[in-house]
Amino acid sequence: MNVKSIVVAIVGLGLISTAQGLWQFSGAQDKALKKEVGRGGKVRVVKEEGPKGHETIGIDEGSVVGDAGKEVQLTFRTLMAWKFDADRNPLPPEEVKKLDDRTVRLVGFMYPLQEGADIKYFCLLRTTQTCCYGPRPQYNQYVFVEMEKPTRFHRLDPVSCVGRFKVEPTPEEGFIFRMEGKTCKSVAR
Repeated sequence: MNVKSIVVAIVGLGLISTAQGLWQFSGAQDKALKKEVGRGGKVRVVKEEGPKGHETIGIDEGSVVGDAGKEVQLTFRTLMAWKFDADRNPLPPEEVKKLDDRTVRLVGFMYPLQEGADIKYFCLLRTTQTCCYGPRPQYNQYVFVEMEKPTRFHRLDPVSCVGRFKVEPTPEEGFIFRMEGKTCKSVAR
């Protein structure tokens, strides 16, 4: 089974069918939130309202600061500007299209596509709600990441990933955005 098939299986089954909207704010998430909010961390995580009153952790994208001149600071807000529709397969807006094949930095939460403490394949997501128990994420809410070398899996901590960004509208393979990852590190305190 190739990696793209794994992405389809995980996104198609793991994210779509697992307990949609039934997730309660967990103690682990509360701990992750407390170590970031209002403490001047590298990024600020915030409680967000999930479906039917459930809470989740998201990233305050206004608190994300890039390293000037090194790479483009990409946000999920930018990616979500493309209202992708698989049936119509529209072209991406210029704001998204110009990012293709650029080195970018994107902050999000890891959803592993393999087991182990060190992983090479994962989806980078905007919130923890779409990580495993929430509603199915839209194609514009996650990026499939393939790292050069395995990297440490960070559960419930936001990570900053740097790599070559690809705009590849291939929903039949499970994604429209892909990253050839170079580095990925926790940005939690």
